[in-house]
Amino acid sequence: MDKGEPAVFTLDKTKMPRCRRLFQLLLFAVFVLYMGLLFYHNYYSRGSLSQQVTSWEGVDGLRMEVAKLGWRENGELLLVPLKGRPLLKKHIFERTLSQQPSINDQYENGLSTEVSSATATIRPPATTLDDVFISVKTTKSYHSSRLPIILKTWFQLAKRQTWFFTDTDDEEFQLKTNGHMINTNCSSSHNRKALCCKMSVEFDTFLNTDKK
Repeated sequence: MDKGEPAVFTLDKTKMPRCRRLFQLLLFAVFVLYMGLLFYHNYYSRGSLSQQVTSWEGVDGLRMEVAKLGWRENGELLLVPLKGRPLLKKHIFERTLSQQPSINDQYENGLSTEVSSATATIRPPATTLDDVFISVKTTKSYHSSRLPIILKTWFQLAKRQTWFFTDTDDEEFQLKTNGHMINTNCSSSHNRKALCCKMSVEFDTFLNTDKK
């Protein structure tokens, strides 16, 4: 080709339809992929096609377990009851404010329950000075040295509750103790036999006084 001649380009008309078809197929594939993604997004955003177990309450107050299958075209949720699942009754308690028990009612109900369950009313123990039994053990050799101190001090506060147990008769202290000096007729020793003898007389006197 000479320098003075113009350049002429020719196109192959047989390749044009083939490229157009490939382009159309590519657009169709992109459109199908876009529609698939759009359908997937819209469907799974409202409800999964996979079965989901949920709890549903009917109008009659019955609660049942159902399978959530998906959404219908009109926007309704498609629920299918599961077979073999027991129906659970939902209990609804409606109480007004006036029906609520007050603190006083609860306290009285608690007291009535406790009283009815008890077989008898137990009173708290009330011990007075008249219920006390005071025992003083002594022997003849200690009458003059120890008894006067006792008679001048706390004995004045508990004359009727105090008893003296000795091994002999003593008219002087019998008067001073208001007749509460008792001769045990036991030995003055401290062996087991003598002590048991004194405690026996002491216990009999305690029973006769009817003290607690």
